[in-house]
Amino acid sequence: LQLGTTGPKKQRSGLPRWSRREICLLSGLVFAVGLCVILGCILVLKYLGMEYDAYCFEGGQERKVSVKVSRVIASNIDPTIDPCKDFYSFACGGWLRRHAIPEDKLIYGIIAAIGEQNEEKLQPLLLRPVQRASRASAERKVKDFFRSCLNMAEIDRQGAGPMLEVIEDCGGWDM
Repeated sequence: LQLGTTGPKKQRSGLPRWSRREICLLSGLVFAVGLCVILGCILVLKYLGMEYDAYCFEGGQERKVSVKVSRVIASNIDPTIDPCKDFYSFACGGWLRRHAIPEDKLIYGIIAAIGEQNEEKLQPLLLRPVQRASRASAERKVKDFFRSCLNMAEIDRQGAGPMLEVIEDCGGWDM
């Protein structure tokens, strides 16, 4: 026994004895790292949330389109037909009732109808004056090409000449 002790000294089993200062520093470090992780997660979620919110707020036009598309789909359905017996007539019956096959076409469907609608929408856009003055602008090239197809008198006057020039520039046409 040593002086000033009350009993035999117990041996610690391999674990280091931590001082009060080390425990406080380690606790502070764990707290700081945890706080940084939480703040990092909040910032990441906020950044992702801002993109999502911006998409939602800007998505008003997409929602309008979705509503319009759902109306079109609902109008194409024929609710009088049992979908378990004839799904095609159920899904397309309303459209088939409203659209007859034109005499100049062998087949006609929703894809052809959408193509015609797109042509009707694009033609006025292509006939507008060119907004970009640059010769290299895509808008000018598309509109010039479209207008060149409309001028039938000029096409008839030139005949096959322009096409033969292109074939010659490409090195001929081996047949």
